[in-house]
Formats: sequence, structure tokens, C-alpha cells
Amino acid sequence: MENILELNNITKNYEAFTLNQVSFACPQGSIMGLIGPNGAGKTTIIHSILDVIKLDGGSVRIFGKDRHDLSMEEKAQIAVVYDDNCLPAYLAAKEIGKIFQRIYPNWDAQIFQEYMERLEIPQKTAVRDMSKGNKIKMNLAVALSHHPRLLILDEITSALDPLMREEILSLFLEFIEDESRSILFSSHIITDLEKIADYITFINNGQVVFSKEKDELLYNYTLVRCKASAFHEIDKNELIAYRAQESYVDILIEKESACKMPPNASLTEKPTIEEIMLILAKGEKV
Repeated sequence: MENILELNNITKNYEAFTLNQVSFACPQGSIMGLIGPNGAGKTTIIHSILDVIKLDGGSVRIFGKDRHDLSMEEKAQIAVVYDDNCLPAYLAAKEIGKIFQRIYPNWDAQIFQEYMERLEIPQKTAVRDMSKGNKIKMNLAVALSHHPRLLILDEITSALDPLMREEILSLFLEFIEDESRSILFSSHIITDLEKIADYITFINNGQVVFSKEKDELLYNYTLVRCKASAFHEIDKNELIAYRAQESYVDILIEKESACKMPPNASLTEKPTIEEIMLILAKGEKV
């Protein structure tokens, strides 16, 4: 399977933060979830992909080419939606459609109208007078209506109500159905990514903690909880990481190591991606 997006050891140095040799790839026809705490480097990664910032090292490849070598037509096949409005605030939907019809060679006025209706966007209201949720939906409708191959989403679902989030997640699955397009989806709502992502990349302190298939994360790891007083009895060689609480310790292990846990490890269960992230980000690695 070809990669629609590749980051190879990208590095960006700021005074108080470094994006340090970040590498991952998003295969064609897939959704890559990008997770991590605030300040981890997710937005810096997106800016790197979009050539908004100059890197200090590494490279970004899109559609098999270095990001600097893309033609105007290929750049038009990339769409990005931020959690803030990027459209002319004083215009309503009809005027915005006319503007972008002149900008994008692949603009599809019919599908733009269909998205407006499907996402329940008020068509006669100026963008500045819309709710934050409707502004995001409007930006998404524009992004999808010029038939991009790579869709980049930066924390867009937090302002949407649960019913509309479900509708938009379904829309994303439809977007990649023909396996020629991909999505890079940065989100704090990890349950959304558990529903639709094929891969998860976890960034913390400017570094990749892991970049794996979602199913591998959910089915190959086990969460064990034991009393803090009994933690010393556990063979630390079997652990990936652990996080100590007041009276207990959450332990992340490989699935096959579950049988080696002592009887006082009272709870063994399949962890969520959020639990894996928290243990790796806030706990101790072994």
C-alpha cells in the first residue's frame, strides 16, 4: 500500500520546544489519528506538512513527492480544517461557494450544496454570525467540495454536539471508501478516533511515543491494576509502563504477559487508547 503522507525525521527547534526527529506515515485509503497533550507538537507537525514553517531537519513527502516539489494542481488536492474559522467572515454560503469555484479547479458546486444540507448549515447566515460548530461545519464543507486526496483536521470535533459528531465521522469514513484518499485527524476526543482511525500516532514532548495500527494497540496490550502495596511483587521485566495512583498502580503489559501477573493484580482488562496514552505520558516506562 502506498503512503499518501510521509514524515521522515522532521525537526523544528524553538526557544522552549523542539519537535525532535518525528517520523510516521499515513497509507493511502486510511485515517491516521494524531494524539497527544496540549503543547506536544501536533499543530507544529501540521504546519510542517503544509509548509507553513521551515524545518531544521528531515523531510515531508506528500503523494510520493517532497512537499516543496508539489505542483499547484497537487497542492489543490490537500485540504485542511482548523478549529478556528478560516473563511471570509462577512460572507454567507452562496457567496463563499462562488469564491472557491474560482480558486479550485476541481470545485464541485453540487456536492458543496449537498454538504450544506447534510450538515445542516444555515445558508443565508454570514459566517461571523454562525455558532462555532456551524463555522467548523462550513469550513469542512468547503474543504471536501474540491475533492482533496489528503484531508488534514486539527481538533475540529470538540465544538460539535454528539449527534453531529457521529454524522461527520460517518462522512469521513465515506471520504476514504475508494481507498485513494486519506485523513490525518488530530483530536483530543480519542473516542472519535477509536471509532474510525486505522492508525494512531502519539506525540509527547515533541517526540513520537508510538505510531501503530489501532487494532494492534487495542488487542495486543492489557491493562492490569494492582494495590500499591503489592506492586513490588510484580516482575518489572514484564511491564511496558506503569502509573502509580494513591492506593493502586495501573500497569500496561503485552497481552501474553497477563498470565504472569500475581493473583493480587486484581483487575485485568483491555485498555482504551486514552488509558494507554495516559500511562505512557504520565507514568514511568520500564
